[in-house]
Amino acid sequence: MAVLLCALASSMFSTFVGCVDGPLFALKSANPYFRSQWKEDQEKGIVFSKRQEEIRLVRTQISTMPESEQARWIAELAKVADYETSPELKRDAVMALGATLHSDAEAPLIRACSDKNDKVRMAACKAMAGRKTTTASQTLASIAQSDKNMSVRSAAIRSLGSYQTDEAKAMLRKSLDEKSPVLQHDATIALKTMTGREFGGDVRSWRKFLDGEPVEEPEATLADRIQSTLLLK
Repeated sequence: MAVLLCALASSMFSTFVGCVDGPLFALKSANPYFRSQWKEDQEKGIVFSKRQEEIRLVRTQISTMPESEQARWIAELAKVADYETSPELKRDAVMALGATLHSDAEAPLIRACSDKNDKVRMAACKAMAGRKTTTASQTLASIAQSDKNMSVRSAAIRSLGSYQTDEAKAMLRKSLDEKSPVLQHDATIALKTMTGREFGGDVRSWRKFLDGEPVEEPEATLADRIQSTLLLK
């Protein structure tokens, strides 16, 4: 793995000692030579696909690296997420950042939640699931309430289900009152993850439960029991 990562670093990133300059477009855009060289390579369709492949490879391996090595890769992925002009590469970098729970990954993910591209923001919201911090929870709650894109709000609501904070619970309770049935449904899924309770898509039962009113869970149907059994196998 060490040989693979060294080779990968030399072709993808530019900050490691002893590695050659990689095609990190946005960070080299001020240099006319690089602009000309990369433009020619882009026209051939070589650089984009190679960089995308490299970032995706990092995503599959970053969680297994030592913490110090993860921190080095996170710093490079953050540069892609912050400065890259391609939404596709930004999104891949964000997804790679989401593949590790290293604390350094949270700040660039929070910044990505404000990206101008809807798909990047959506990926960032999904990648924020399970980070467990109050700052992350507050960020997702804000996006769930105010983002202009419905799919981004949906991703934020679902990710809030992995948190046990007051902000997350309050936002999911509020989401049950959304006019959109889609966002209401997202809230019920998130609440099931958060609480372990099962009221299905019954918004009224979820409201009563969160408001402290007595409410019984419906008896599981045969289809539910079969599904649960299959999931355990």
